[in-house]
Amino acid sequence: MRGILYLMSFFDDISYKTVLGRAVKYSAVLMGGEAAYVDGISRIISVSAGKIEIAAGKILLEVSGEDLVIDELERESVIVKGKITGVREV
Repeated sequence: MRGILYLMSFFDDISYKTVLGRAVKYSAVLMGGEAAYVDGISRIISVSAGKIEIAAGKILLEVSGEDLVIDELERESVIVKGKITGVREV
């Protein structure tokens, strides 16, 4: 579903790889509102202080917040730091 805000805890995400009952090819973990770890990405689409758009296959994810920066970027994962307010499909 589009437009749903996913606020997952680290342990919920580790335990489950489904969102709203359907399997997903990515996972997003919010860490205390200070960082977000997203796995299963294919590329970074755009970066700004308030929004980072990330492609996960055919799905477009948006990390929203304030003072956002990409802290670490690896082949299929990214860590975004800043004041994270949410991660959602757009």
